[in-house]
Amino acid sequence: MLLRPRTTCAEAIALLDRLTEQGLTNVQNAVPHVTGPGLPQDGWNNLAQARRTYDEWTLEAGTELLEVFADRSVAGRLRGDRYDAIMHRQFSADRHANLMHTELQELRTCFMELANELRRMQERFTRHGVRTVVLDTNDLLHYMRFDKIPWQRLFGRGTSVMIPHIVIDEIDKKSYDTHDTSVRKRARAVFALLEQTLAQIEADGHAVVREDTVVEVLLDEPGHVRLPNNDDEIVARARYLQQAIAPAPVTVITGDNGMRARALSWGLKAKVLDEKYKIERLSAAEKAANEQAITFEVPADGDG
Repeated sequence: MLLRPRTTCAEAIALLDRLTEQGLTNVQNAVPHVTGPGLPQDGWNNLAQARRTYDEWTLEAGTELLEVFADRSVAGRLRGDRYDAIMHRQFSADRHANLMHTELQELRTCFMELANELRRMQERFTRHGVRTVVLDTNDLLHYMRFDKIPWQRLFGRGTSVMIPHIVIDEIDKKSYDTHDTSVRKRARAVFALLEQTLAQIEADGHAVVREDTVVEVLLDEPGHVRLPNNDDEIVARARYLQQAIAPAPVTVITGDNGMRARALSWGLKAKVLDEKYKIERLSAAEKAANEQAITFEVPADGDG
């Protein structure tokens, strides 16, 4: 399920609740309760009016859903096979009315379950209610350790850090599948640090680093399909987070102009970390401290 860019979970929930509590209820109330095939003329007239009301409502509701959900199957659920049967097939009065009641009740259940799924998505990120920075792979490889950067001072109190799942996989790949020795060594050190972070997240639900900054990993949900381009995937996951925690802002931290442009086009903030935090700008003592603080032993080239 994917919301359209610049649409939030809160907005989608409000739409689903309104469609359920108002429009759908009005249509259900318009459908007569028929106990047998014999129906007075006014009953047939009421049934015909209910069908018109139902037809108009599915059109209006479908248009609103398409404006909020990128997944077209959400709106498509309104006018599926049962809609065609209700509008175009001939049934006895009791079967026609019962079919409408069944369809409308199932739509109510569908909308309520969808709204609850969005609420669970919001609850998943309750620790990110102020502001969140999302890191890309280069942030971890070419800047000082992410757990030593003063995020609260740079972005304000309450800032939390999110690392997308794809970034961990990229670091893992670079730790053995790159010809640049310095990058490979750095990737191995960063991956060791990420293992420590993941262990703390597994134990406590989140990690806490410098200045009480909360760090989490945005793991892929079961069935999640990644985008072919890793930069697109990182920005898409940042957008997913933004939709859940809005109006709290999400900032993509990247020095890649293309990624910053993608982030801005999707309504996200984007920022480059200060040059002074780059590894090559650190003093010898800072570099030594930066590496020594990693408690995992970094394998030498050619080991394991």
